[in-house]
Amino acid sequence: MRRMLMLLMLGTGLAAGTAALADDDCDRPMRDWQPREAVARKARDIGVTVRRIRTDDGCYKVYGRAADGRAVEIEMDPVTLEILETEYRHDKDRRHPDSDEDDRPRGEDGGGPVPAPPAAQPANPLIGPATGRTN
Repeated sequence: MRRMLMLLMLGTGLAAGTAALADDDCDRPMRDWQPREAVARKARDIGVTVRRIRTDDGCYKVYGRAADGRAVEIEMDPVTLEILETEYRHDKDRRHPDSDEDDRPRGEDGGGPVPAPPAAQPANPLIGPATGRTN
C-alpha cells in the first residue's frame, strides 16, 4: 500500500511538472495589457536603460543595460508587469537584437575579429599555479 501511494504521488508530481514546463507563455487577453510606456517606466525604476521592448509568447521582453553595464533581457507579465525572468548577456556571446553595428575589434585588414593571443606556456610544467609551487 505504501509503495502504491508513493508511485501515485510521483506520477502526480511528474504530470504537474510537465504541465508547468509546457506552459511558459503569458496567456493574458490584450485588452488587459499595460502600455509599453508603463513597461519602460518599470524597467527604468529597477535601473535598466531600455533599448528595445518586444512581445514574445504573449509576454513583454525588455532588452537593455543594467546599472552595472551588463546587457540584460527581462521578461514581464503584460498585465501585472511582474518580472518573470531576468537573463544577463555577455556582449561577446550575443549582440543586442536592436544593435546595427558590430563594435568588436577587427584585424588589420578589417575583415575579422582580432585573434586572441596564444596562452603562454610555463618554462617548467612542474612549477606553477596548478601545482601550488611558484619557485
